[in-house]
Amino acid sequence: MGVGFIIVTYYAIIMSWSVNYTWEAATLGWQSDRGEYANVEYSVGATDLADMEVLTPVPPEYLGMEFTDPVDGTHGLVQESGTFLVAWQGHLYAMSSLANADTFMSSPGDFFYNDFLGLTSEPWDMGTFRWPLLLGFIISWVWIVASVWKGTKTVSKVVYYTVFIPWGLLILFIIRGLTLPGAGAGISFYLTPEWNRLFSADIWLAAISQVFFSLSVGFAIMIAYGSFLPRKTNLAGYAILIGVADAPTAFCGGLAVFSALGYQATRMGVHITEVAQSGPGLAFVAYPHIIGNLPGARVFGVLFFLMLLTLAVDSAFSLLAAATAAVKDKWNFSHKRANLTVGGLAFLLGLPMLSGAGLYILDIADHFMNSFGLTIVVLVETLMIGWSIGAEDQRKYISRNSAFRLGRWWNICVRWLIPMGIIWMLFDEITCRAVPYGSFGLRSQEFLFGWLLLVLLPIAGDLLAASKPRGDFPE
Repeated sequence: MGVGFIIVTYYAIIMSWSVNYTWEAATLGWQSDRGEYANVEYSVGATDLADMEVLTPVPPEYLGMEFTDPVDGTHGLVQESGTFLVAWQGHLYAMSSLANADTFMSSPGDFFYNDFLGLTSEPWDMGTFRWPLLLGFIISWVWIVASVWKGTKTVSKVVYYTVFIPWGLLILFIIRGLTLPGAGAGISFYLTPEWNRLFSADIWLAAISQVFFSLSVGFAIMIAYGSFLPRKTNLAGYAILIGVADAPTAFCGGLAVFSALGYQATRMGVHITEVAQSGPGLAFVAYPHIIGNLPGARVFGVLFFLMLLTLAVDSAFSLLAAATAAVKDKWNFSHKRANLTVGGLAFLLGLPMLSGAGLYILDIADHFMNSFGLTIVVLVETLMIGWSIGAEDQRKYISRNSAFRLGRWWNICVRWLIPMGIIWMLFDEITCRAVPYGSFGLRSQEFLFGWLLLVLLPIAGDLLAASKPRGDFPE
């Protein structure tokens, strides 16, 4: 439950970004500085291309021409690859790198990290509190708490809309993405496997952490929701149905994203790896850049961030529900009081992430909760079920309450394959890797915050479990 509680504190931060970016998409706020770096003195020639069109490949008449990069003032020679010619108000400007070309074109990256987040140079510098983000943070938490205000009654109504609406929008983005020039290159990159990577433990850890997160494994969510099920329930059937429904959703999300990334790579004349980003950079930098170059950019931008919000709120309120269920059962709180108590505490803990160092805090917490917290929880759960409670007894129980019987392969998975696989992944992560997915140049001493979270969670859990329950409980 503690892992899920920590995650929802920063998950609401990402929701607040999406709330604010819905407005930024409507106004294309990340393009407000277009043309800021343009200076006719740095022009390498005249052009009839539309503003912010990229001339690729570089025509032969420009090769070897001297230029001054309008972004950083560096000098160089126009080359066939590595030089970017961008049009603005009838002139061509040469940039020496993709990053500079992005900045010249009013990069959503520059807007997101500097103007929007006010990101500081290091985690220990808190910077300024981002007051505009507070409104989105409040709206997010009101929505999260309201979604579970009356328990399963409100949850069922919210889920009805927050499942079908994003699926409809996802299909729209897939159709639009597949019609873009260069979409085929993106889809090819997405679907072409690199078989040698299957021997990398970090790839498996990233994959299994994503599966745990997507299926709500290791958060206490399934335990909380499972308490509402009748005694006779098709356990194995429902588990397979959920997994089968989840996987195509993720696959279709990849189609929407990589078709758009293929378009962006083709437009810039670079390999798709140069425009693909992980973490928040994908949703708040790469995709806005693509959206800004589409016809009807404002409409697609608003729909995209509404899709993110409707998808995110489901995960957020389920994380809250798991924590409130534990509080209700332990101290006999009313449902509404438990929601306000847990939600209020998570809201307060999330406030530091609205500062200039917020992304650093979020990145470290996310890395340790997903790569270590979830996997350690699942490791302990499988060891308990496989060896302490007994895998065979669990298998028989599941089979009695399912439409079909589980084979003994289930015992082998729970007792051997899953624990051994997780131990291999964790050992590799601890001994071989030092930087989380954001790659902000974080140093080892800054990971003390992440390790502190991992150490404090079981201690806090033990103290809460040992605390005296409140009031009398019905049988």
